[in-house]
Amino acid sequence: MEHIRNFCIIAHIDHGKSTLADRMMELTGTVTKRDMKQQLLDSMDLEREKGITIKLAPVRMKYAYKSEASSIISLLPSSKIPMESSRRSLDAGPVSQSASSSEKSEISSEAGAAPSTATRLVSPVGSIDGDRNTVPQPGTYDLNLIDTPGHVDFSYEVSRSLQACEGAVLVVDASQGIQAQTLANVYLAMEQDLTIIPVLNKVDLPAADVPRVSKQVINLLSCDESDIIHISAKTGQNVPQVLRAIVERIPAPVSPLAVQAERMAAQGSDRPAIPTRALIFDSYYDDYRGVILYVRVVDGTIPKGADITMMATGARGLALEVGHLSPTMQPDPLLGTGEIGYIVTNLKTTREARVGDTVTLKKYFE
Repeated sequence: MEHIRNFCIIAHIDHGKSTLADRMMELTGTVTKRDMKQQLLDSMDLEREKGITIKLAPVRMKYAYKSEASSIISLLPSSKIPMESSRRSLDAGPVSQSASSSEKSEISSEAGAAPSTATRLVSPVGSIDGDRNTVPQPGTYDLNLIDTPGHVDFSYEVSRSLQACEGAVLVVDASQGIQAQTLANVYLAMEQDLTIIPVLNKVDLPAADVPRVSKQVINLLSCDESDIIHISAKTGQNVPQVLRAIVERIPAPVSPLAVQAERMAAQGSDRPAIPTRALIFDSYYDDYRGVILYVRVVDGTIPKGADITMMATGARGLALEVGHLSPTMQPDPLLGTGEIGYIVTNLKTTREARVGDTVTLKKYFE
């Protein structure tokens, strides 16, 4: 789960959510240039006709993350890399573990009263939790993005998406500033205690007023100006910084029941079995495949062919297929803890699997 990040993109209507999602999919190679088109995740005819997002749309992206230090070292000729510092990083790991007290004091004095850039990148904008304050390791990360509507009439779609995530990318138009739906979506994210990454979009426009809108964002989120990322989703300017911030600021998902089991085991109690739980945040009926669920697995796993039960309605069925969306359906052997994906079921109506219901395995519900 350490290499999973679940997040939404939230914004007022027409502030550039879907365009940012397009650039992210391009940069991560999720969609080839040949298959790429504007607002790719807006698949409904009405969405493409009106140019707005109506339905939430999940997609999984594979992102190769490199730490800032390793990225800088990789750009230097081998003769320019200090042997002592490279040997220390190999032997002792992160600087926070290997630096002497004098070195740490030098770092603190250089930074002054404000926290260092590295600290701000790792720390969430909202409340800081010790478990969330870990430095991510280089590697390939699964970024599960949910693109959400910006119109006030579809706020329910946003609230459902936020329940499946640990973070949110807040997109604000640098020319329009904070609007009514911006506030509504931010308050929803705060209610879920999500990490919020502020992004100023359309900074390349002549009408962009970056200083004014930055002050609005700072007042809204109580963040530092350096926490705000200035981008142009249309041209791709600084979008790679957004991908890095997602890995560095948004915490990895955790299994609540697994944490509870670890605590019980540490106290000398028997480790309890961890039942499967998955939140349904969207569902629809397909004429050829039956009811398809979009889920976030909170605990346990859901393998293909498993007998599943809806805990609220009591409906039972089969997981005929499980997988993720990239952005089309990609079958997997199973969905694991922390993952966002889909389940193709043999249910006949979405009334049997309502949004907000919990999917579990039949053996845990008997």
